[in-house]
Amino acid sequence: MKTYQIREMSVEDLKNTLADSYEALENLRFQHSTGQLENYKSLTNTKRDIAKIKTLLREKELKINENFVKKNS
Repeated sequence: MKTYQIREMSVEDLKNTLADSYEALENLRFQHSTGQLENYKSLTNTKRDIAKIKTLLREKELKINENFVKKNS
């Protein structure tokens, strides 16, 4: 997920996406432990998405970078 896409989301959407990402990470970890995971990069990507979402939630909480939204030109 791209950062500018996450920045455009509302706080409620971010919280829902964060919960979904944690669930996906749990499923990926389970698949990895049972040897069923084919794409190991998806673990890293999911962890990065979680970090991005948590960072942007904190920015919104502190009202940092409010005007930093990429324009689709």
